[in-house]
Amino acid sequence: MHHQNISRAIVKLALQLRNAFAVLFICIHSISTVAQTDQTGYFIRGEELFKQKKYYEALQYFEKFLTTEIKTTPRSQPFAVQKKAPGKSNLNVHNEAVYRLAECYRLTYNYTLAEKWYSEAMTFSTKAYPACSYWYGVCLRANQKYDEAFKVITAFRESYNKTDELVVGADKELENLKFIRGQYQKEKEAFFVTRQSLPGNRSAYAQTSTAQGDNVYTTIYEDKAGEGFVAGLQESAESSGNEKGSRVLREETPDVHSGLATFSKDGKKMFFTRWTETYGVTRSAIYSADKTDSGWSKPTLMPEPINMEGSNSAQPFITSDGKYLLFSSNRNGGVGSYDIWYAQLDIQYNALLVTNAGNIINSPDDEVTPSYHQTSRTLLFSSNGHTGMGGYDIFSAKGDFQLSNWDKPLNAGKPINSSKDDLHYISTDEDNLWNTGWLSSDRATDCCLELFSVRQDNAQFISGTVTDCNTRQPLKGVTLTIKDPRKGGKELLRQQTNFDGSYHFELRNQSRFEVTAEMKGYQVSSETFKVFFDAGIDSVNNNNICLSPIVTLASNETMPAPGESATLANFSFNQSALGNHPSYELDSLANFMQQHPSVIIEVGGYTDGKGREAYNLNLAQKRVDACISYLVKKGIPKDRLVGRAYGECCPLEPETINGKDNPAARQRNRRVEYKVVNDN
Repeated sequence: MHHQNISRAIVKLALQLRNAFAVLFICIHSISTVAQTDQTGYFIRGEELFKQKKYYEALQYFEKFLTTEIKTTPRSQPFAVQKKAPGKSNLNVHNEAVYRLAECYRLTYNYTLAEKWYSEAMTFSTKAYPACSYWYGVCLRANQKYDEAFKVITAFRESYNKTDELVVGADKELENLKFIRGQYQKEKEAFFVTRQSLPGNRSAYAQTSTAQGDNVYTTIYEDKAGEGFVAGLQESAESSGNEKGSRVLREETPDVHSGLATFSKDGKKMFFTRWTETYGVTRSAIYSADKTDSGWSKPTLMPEPINMEGSNSAQPFITSDGKYLLFSSNRNGGVGSYDIWYAQLDIQYNALLVTNAGNIINSPDDEVTPSYHQTSRTLLFSSNGHTGMGGYDIFSAKGDFQLSNWDKPLNAGKPINSSKDDLHYISTDEDNLWNTGWLSSDRATDCCLELFSVRQDNAQFISGTVTDCNTRQPLKGVTLTIKDPRKGGKELLRQQTNFDGSYHFELRNQSRFEVTAEMKGYQVSSETFKVFFDAGIDSVNNNNICLSPIVTLASNETMPAPGESATLANFSFNQSALGNHPSYELDSLANFMQQHPSVIIEVGGYTDGKGREAYNLNLAQKRVDACISYLVKKGIPKDRLVGRAYGECCPLEPETINGKDNPAARQRNRRVEYKVVNDN
């Protein structure tokens, strides 16, 4: 199959800029300059435009020619014998116009009309148009007529005697069609894929956001008054390229287009693609801009090795840890036409080294639109070289950048992928790769990429128990409020525990949730949970939630005498975190100090005897800080708390007995104590 000299993903963006609505007006105006009775002039002009790769304009002339032609024999046409081609003794201009029209529609990705004209061309001489049945089959596949496509391409493969790119393409199409059959045999779809269409003559694709999620950036292409069709970045507070967004960058000229953005972790640096398209040839490069008080700075062309002279670089994606910049490029040294490459970055986001992702990821054809899901260590990209459903499909592969070691790519399957082009998958869930996301596809149109939301079909049945922290007995009637911690604490549902302290609720597409438990006479408890899941139904057992009784102390009788100490908290080896559960001792101390506002408490930290003295003093201080922080959150002024790190100095019990280690003693010694140092 003919290798395109630029990525289909880039080409499609450029072709969108010459949208059919605008082109129709341009071409009708241009056609008026040709004598309306000069039928052959339409064909000649169409041929000229076709050779210039101006397919949208060319198809208008071929359409006009076929609409106005007079049915005559080839010999009566004045230029029929002036041009010959292999398999064509006398060039039949009607046949040639039909085939050219089919080619124009295919090359502008309007497979519906391409199929129509290839179907007519199938009646022409096979010697004159040997590739016709192959491309007709490709259009049938793109239009989801899979059984018919399989028959047509199989017949082509059996009758075509040459060994060339058409044979390679036919074999790949047959593999794709077999894969498609398997996808349609699935009992149930695992995803909901929803089109996010825009009103008017606009299209949105390649959506992304900053790490903070406060702003969404979408590549929008629209008709700008006085400028023609321009692709640009739009910033908005909502997704799917809504009308409220504002333009991020002002392009230098109407012929320069910008889009496909990615952002540093702090949201202050942006990388994006800027491209031009002339005579069907796209030139693209990666630029950067910095966030300032007045907006984004003037774009700067990234130096080598990101952009290389004589090649295209596009579709950047920066990993969430800021260590790598992924992109697609057709530079020398790759595996195919366009490959996935990645650059290691320093702390200033300068590229140190550019590496090809290798021949497991990259095929002899094109790999484009990379992204990376940090939690699952998964590379995502689109390819028209690996077996899929046709056109570009979205693939995933687990691996490691440093070792350049990747698993075999997995096709995301139907309905994430379609028989057309599917690109720019971005997961919007940092925990579960396929739970929610965005992709761009032309599956719903005959011209343009559009934005589609992705939501996995899943359900999680969450269950657990609430108990008393002291007695460990279940608590009935505890009010549970379940919230989404990532959406401003949005409440999802509310319920009460059963007679046995148990609770059960259902969530969908909720990787993280916060449970707040409240009951009279007890401290309020809040805990955040994280769930990892696949499509389908899953049962999740939560850790038990315990509530601490509110303790009311009438005097300091329960407190240690001045100068004496009592244990406030214990810690695991080499740990300084208090854990998620409420602390009875800390809560009791907080209540006592609230009732006795003149009391000043010393909080002292200790370790076991393992490790260096300096290290243990530092660890002890961290344990002290954790306890003081807890008490401050309970409303105790920090100036009433005196922190001191003692380290390994004062064990409560010996850590060795008869030369043998005593783990239980070490556990007791890893502690924080408190004592009254001033009581007025």
